[in-house]
Amino acid sequence: MLASYNGKKYLLVSLLAIILDGVISYYLPSYFNNINYIYPMFTVSLIPFLSKENSKKNILYIFVIGLIYNLLYSNIFLFHSLVFIMLFKINNIFLNIVKDQFISYVILVIINIIFYDSLYFILMLLTNYQVMNISDLIYKIKYSLPNVLSVFVYWFIIKKQNKLHKM
Repeated sequence: MLASYNGKKYLLVSLLAIILDGVISYYLPSYFNNINYIYPMFTVSLIPFLSKENSKKNILYIFVIGLIYNLLYSNIFLFHSLVFIMLFKINNIFLNIVKDQFISYVILVIINIIFYDSLYFILMLLTNYQVMNISDLIYKIKYSLPNVLSVFVYWFIIKKQNKLHKM
């Protein structure tokens, strides 16, 4: 899946997703008095598009994306790498059961957001790193769901461009 043409495209899209996650989460709240109306999760939303083919190369790629995400945005050692691999595996199983359609990716992004936010919430509770309650989790999921719109962009960039490139 990560052949030369696709590999460069996936790398570029992945880096842009990681950068957008940081830029939007840093600058957007400051324009709205530190109130978040969207929690960017473009990297988490990208995982289903990398999950169609379950290969060692793809798993390593997802692991490295998680490492980069960890280095830039958190101090939780390997958390994102491991969660991204779990999401990759779940997405791969789902995509091998259902048809490769747009709605499948929308569903997976919603599942990924809920799964990611729930795991993060559980980790925060277990470690007492941050005091959170269930309403905080619901708030976070609610304002992470607009990331489903990124499926439109990823679908065009990854799925439609693959079809055009094969012609």
